[in-house]
Order: sequence, then C-alpha cells, then structure tokens
Amino acid sequence: MKRFAADLGGLDGCRRAMLRQAGQFGGLADEFSPRGVDAAAFGTLDVASQLAELAVRLDAASRGQFCAAERFLRGVERRLETVRQAIIEAEKANVSAIRAR
Repeated sequence: MKRFAADLGGLDGCRRAMLRQAGQFGGLADEFSPRGVDAAAFGTLDVASQLAELAVRLDAASRGQFCAAERFLRGVERRLETVRQAIIEAEKANVSAIRAR
C-alpha cells in the first residue's frame, strides 16, 4: 500500500504544479490589459501611429496566449484529478473483490 500512496502523492504534486503554473500564466495575462498606446511614445517617427497600433496588437496577442496557457494547464489539472479518482475507485473495487473471496 505504501507504493500506491506514493503514486497518488506524485499525481497530487503534478496537479499542484499545474495549478501554480496556471496561476502564474493567468497573472501574466492580467498584466496585458487592453489599453491604447499613445503614438507620442514613439517620438516624431513617421510610423509612430503604426508602431502604437502594433504595440496594442502585441499586447492583445500576448494576453490571448497567456490566457490560453492558463486554460490548458487548468485542463491538465482536471484530467489528472480524473485519473486520480479512477485509480482510487479501481483500488476500492480491487479491495472489495479480494474481501468478497
């Protein structure tokens, strides 16, 4: 039984790591909020307004990617929990089958 408990501990460790990483990506996504960029930030360049628009697009794309990473990692955590529950249920069924003999 000790080996079995260690395996669940490993799954739980993976789940916690996924949640931590998901939170970190979510925090990064929060830093990329939609806001305008003043073209004056690029000085008197002829392409200042285009650079400002590109900065806004980069901001939006970055936010989207960090949000996608957060969703993916939370999905991995949920799937690991499903595996964990399946292992527990299989172990209970095995114990019941052994006791029934």
